[in-house]
Amino acid sequence: MKRHLYLRHFLGAFLLMITYSLITSAINLMLLPVVENFGFSRGAFAFSSIILMIPNLILSPFMGTLSSRAGLRQMILFGGVWGTASLGALCFCKNLPQFYLAFLLGGFVYCPCTSYIASVLLNSWFKEKKSIACSIVMAGTGVGGMLWGILVPPLVQRFTFRAGYLFCSALWFTFMLLCTLLVRGFPQDAGITPCDAEAENSLPDAVLPDAGPYKLIRQKRFWLLCTANFSLSLINGFFPHIQAYLVDHNYTAIEAGRVISTFCLLLVVIKLLLGVHFEHKGLRRGIRLPLAVDFITLALLYMGIPSLLTVTVVLFAVNSSLVALTPLLSAGKVYTVTEFAAVWGILSAVSGLGNSVGTPLWGVIYDRTGSYRAGFLIAFVLLALWGTLYQYLLKETS
Repeated sequence: MKRHLYLRHFLGAFLLMITYSLITSAINLMLLPVVENFGFSRGAFAFSSIILMIPNLILSPFMGTLSSRAGLRQMILFGGVWGTASLGALCFCKNLPQFYLAFLLGGFVYCPCTSYIASVLLNSWFKEKKSIACSIVMAGTGVGGMLWGILVPPLVQRFTFRAGYLFCSALWFTFMLLCTLLVRGFPQDAGITPCDAEAENSLPDAVLPDAGPYKLIRQKRFWLLCTANFSLSLINGFFPHIQAYLVDHNYTAIEAGRVISTFCLLLVVIKLLLGVHFEHKGLRRGIRLPLAVDFITLALLYMGIPSLLTVTVVLFAVNSSLVALTPLLSAGKVYTVTEFAAVWGILSAVSGLGNSVGTPLWGVIYDRTGSYRAGFLIAFVLLALWGTLYQYLLKETS
């Protein structure tokens, strides 16, 4: 019976990340069609990613309390209905303010009711082998992205971007309903202890919302961790521009979609490999290899060698994998279980904000310079900053 419940919640967390990939991958495939249809600049439309994160930032200090009092299952159900409506509303938008409003409303549930809950489920139901469990669950965004890269571009090409948004809305509702059926809540809601918990009466980390987040955010380690994760996520803001980047290099939209699907397939593989790698080497030593690969990838993206373009873009999955795994794993190293529960909502929002701010910044760089090359130079500096701060923070906890 216990194994059945562990498996249900593990699958629920995985499916939540696939659902979240509709926001991180699928709707990004509508960026170029929307821009071309309405004549928006890439930077102006990509600004919607920042607007999408505003509600998440507002809610982030209260997510621990909200999840404990409202219940995870109720949050998923509410997010399913609200998210379906907001994604459906994108089908009817005709100008930038309308798009901005639809993304703003969706921001109240897109991340809080999927990615955040998946992290809480990982932290509350599973005590050991977290690196591996985390890598499998977070690979859900890659699995989803791989599917959307194949399915969405032909759909949009044949029926316009409005069909793409409607497709995302229908899938969001279906997946969230399935998650509601799988997830019961915290372990104590089911009357059992976390998987591999040493003490039978141990409480899950995620039900300790009153650990004083305002005291913790005044500490230096909090701001250093925020700076590191924000810097890496800024680089990852390039991901929504991958399709446009490839089209600029004479790929068709369909061909670019296939490359993105390959990217997402490798994203799954890399996340799994990194989970095993971090479990074996430890996080501090383990990040050095993917950090080196990420530097090489940025150099190749900057050069834009035609014969290596597909391989280069696909290798960017290393950066996205680090963004998905390292914030959660590093927070577990830097903070105690009680502190983690108090600050994770804020830390996850900061990482999400980096992606959201990075997306329009990459667009602005393109609009001002006619290419993304200046962005890759800035990304070198940000990546070096991230690696340096992580080495320092994780050394303090080793």
